[in-house]
Amino acid sequence: MPENLDFEHQLDLLESRGMIIPLNKRTSSINKLTTVSYYRIKEFAKPFEVSNSDGKIYDNLEFSRVLARYYQDKNLRMSLLHAIEQIEVSIKTQLAYALGTRYSAFGYLDFSNWINRSEFDSYKTLEKQYFFTKELKKSTQKSNNADLHMSSNLNSAGLPSVWLGTNLLTFGQMCNIIYCSKNEIVTEIARHYNCSGLELKSWLGMLNFVRNVCAHNGNLVNLSLETKPKINDELRDYINFSNGQPVAKLGIIVMITKMMVRNVNPKYKWTNVCKPLQSLCFPTQSRDRDEMANIIGFKDFDTVKNLHRN
Repeated sequence: MPENLDFEHQLDLLESRGMIIPLNKRTSSINKLTTVSYYRIKEFAKPFEVSNSDGKIYDNLEFSRVLARYYQDKNLRMSLLHAIEQIEVSIKTQLAYALGTRYSAFGYLDFSNWINRSEFDSYKTLEKQYFFTKELKKSTQKSNNADLHMSSNLNSAGLPSVWLGTNLLTFGQMCNIIYCSKNEIVTEIARHYNCSGLELKSWLGMLNFVRNVCAHNGNLVNLSLETKPKINDELRDYINFSNGQPVAKLGIIVMITKMMVRNVNPKYKWTNVCKPLQSLCFPTQSRDRDEMANIIGFKDFDTVKNLHRN
């Protein structure tokens, strides 16, 4: 059974396993453990573990470098959330336009109008429609938006027009509608981001997952995507490959986000993303900047350094 160690002994344990804590930094390092926690430190040190017979699994890894990774992860999560929000607002606008143009103000509430019938039978269509409208009604009633309480913007059931309704959707709900939509609708939306419909679905699925990681204080810098997003020719120039396969880590997340934001706001400032990424590439143990860039999924350090220009 694990022991309940005090913070000083937690630091001793990290030191005994090969982590470097300078004597003059010992008190401040103990203080950091009281707020960051021992297991968060272990989590962010994971990519640098080695197998030694003497049990020194961190091989002279500096405590300060691990702590820096933790703080840069925090900065990146906030910056990526901001960038993903740009995509979310844009996608909702394009989705509302595509549905509104085809089916008028309230036609989107009849799922049989736009759902991909080759994948969803009548029963599944009605089931999805029921749960969607139920949640939409709740969101409408809770909203402080004055337009959502004007009868001219609501149908007889109290549900909003497509232009207001799409703005109430969560990122996940928005994604689900796109996943279920006819190919022609998905293709039309994808065209605005210079990608195919299949790429759009794949990228939105990834962004939905990443958004949840960012919003719930997850570990972004060590994240490995189990479901790999689709890779186009442009992405291949910037991401790391291992044994001929793309490494689905932070690099691919950042580059897909950047490619999509570029089609929304070409003048978007990437400074708040670039700075923590460059910090994550600081030479650590025996690894140079290129190797550190590889660890987080980028082709090399130049890709990270020139991110704002790519």
